[in-house]
Amino acid sequence: MAHAANFTATVDRTEVALGEQIQLTLRYDGAPNAGTPQLPQLDGFGVTYSGPMTQVSIVNGARQDSVSHVFILTPSREGTLVIPGFQVKLGDQVFSSQPIPIKVSKGGPPPGQEDYFLLRLSSPRNELYLNELVPVDLKFYIRDGIRYRSQMPGITAEGFSEIKLPRPVESQEAIGGKSHTVYTFRTLTSPQRAGDLSLGPAQVTMDVFQESPSRRRPFGFDDPFFDSFFGGRDAKRVTITSEPLKLRVRPVPDAGKPADFTGAIGRFALEVTAKPTSLRAGEPVTLTVRVFGQGNLDAVAPPKFTPPEGFKGYEPIVKSKQADEMGFAREKTFEQVIVPLSPRASVIPPITFSYFDPEQGRYETLSRGPIQLAVQEAPGGAAPVVVGVLTTPAAPRPQEKLGVGIVYLKPELGVVVSNTPALYRQPWFLAVQGAPALALVASLFLQRQRERLRRDVRYARGRRAYVHALRRFAEAESHLRALESVNFYGALFKALQEYLGDRLNLPSSGITSEIVDDQLRPRNVPAPLCDALRDLFAACDTARFAPRAQGNIDRERSLKLARETIAALEKVSL
Repeated sequence: MAHAANFTATVDRTEVALGEQIQLTLRYDGAPNAGTPQLPQLDGFGVTYSGPMTQVSIVNGARQDSVSHVFILTPSREGTLVIPGFQVKLGDQVFSSQPIPIKVSKGGPPPGQEDYFLLRLSSPRNELYLNELVPVDLKFYIRDGIRYRSQMPGITAEGFSEIKLPRPVESQEAIGGKSHTVYTFRTLTSPQRAGDLSLGPAQVTMDVFQESPSRRRPFGFDDPFFDSFFGGRDAKRVTITSEPLKLRVRPVPDAGKPADFTGAIGRFALEVTAKPTSLRAGEPVTLTVRVFGQGNLDAVAPPKFTPPEGFKGYEPIVKSKQADEMGFAREKTFEQVIVPLSPRASVIPPITFSYFDPEQGRYETLSRGPIQLAVQEAPGGAAPVVVGVLTTPAAPRPQEKLGVGIVYLKPELGVVVSNTPALYRQPWFLAVQGAPALALVASLFLQRQRERLRRDVRYARGRRAYVHALRRFAEAESHLRALESVNFYGALFKALQEYLGDRLNLPSSGITSEIVDDQLRPRNVPAPLCDALRDLFAACDTARFAPRAQGNIDRERSLKLARETIAALEKVSL
């Protein structure tokens, strides 16, 4: 009372975007011995065979065998493509399928994605000056409720200084009555050439997870737990692109440019101090010039200060820092040592600093000083010694510390002695003498290790188990990226088999999920690890015996679980 033979050809959908895949299923009912059908030439499709799937059902005492062969079709061009009809022979009967039209639309972001995602570049000004430091905001809007995994955005910045995006600031904003999560990246850049430039566009690539209610789980897997394996969500990769910023960049004008202008663009203040202001001739004075404000100080040279007659000067020390997290408010400090040579050198002349204000469109010059000094004669009427050493032993100086304050210069070198011990007294030299002995001990240890690996099979298999598992995981990951589900789970299954076989010194080919209860639980392996291994074996078996659903299996989760489980087993004594 077997059912009559039958043949059907179906697809999971008839409208796809370029780059997506279609599942073509050829099903034989009542013909368990039917071979794999040969597809005709499919114009416009790439074809991959995923394997067979069998099903047996008994209704009212009558048994029916079904065999389904699954092919994955990838369209290669837009338009309406046709899967042609073809014939198959079952016994004495010939069955013909009908042509199936497939509508292929242009790939890329889905229509209307701006309702869900949005990238915006903004700057407070559209007209800039060359090397002007300008703040830039990149805002990434994502409608609430969307499940996604995003990469870091990037900004095309040809003609601008390098843009580094910091960690974003998260906020909420309503657009069109819909709540959006907004990630704001605040950064700085400066134009490197004049003319009409484009900053951007900004771009971000993300995987969007969509529900797939039309895909059913295989028979026997009705529990919602299996959604992570069979059809819970599809990931669709989309790229979001912003509009570029159109900026006009002009060089700073030559008209009215001060002679001491060194490239500072922004708005700044100047502060000048001198310490000490009461001293004797020949003693040093530290002149500190501090420039601070908002703008570009990267290439700014120290304010020009030439010590007047009666002073001796030294090269300034430059220190830079930023006053805010973004780096828009900056500060540069110039410290210069000058030495008055006589009491007549009692006035430090004014110090000037010029910058260009881009908002006002003009140059500004700041001036501070003069600074009055009270300079006395050197002790005993002696001529001042510029190097800073007093010629009389009147008042002993405290012990000096390098790097703290002003260190007096030595007028005489004194006795020259070595500041390091002899070579044979150096600790590193003595340590090197022991290196050959350590190398000999290490070589003996390695030789004994090799001998043990050669003689002790159990020990050798246990040592290599984890390394071999990592290689299998790498192989599985390559199949995962290539969307080869069957090969992925084959490599994952082999990794579990070979690892447990090596750790337990058992034949790997015969290992199944039963080893968990037969070998691992009696050895007091923690229950969570045993349960994880059973779940992994079940997932691999599902991929082998229910390939129709393999397109929805959460392979990334399986690979991550396998890595974590094997790493945990490495810490367990078996």
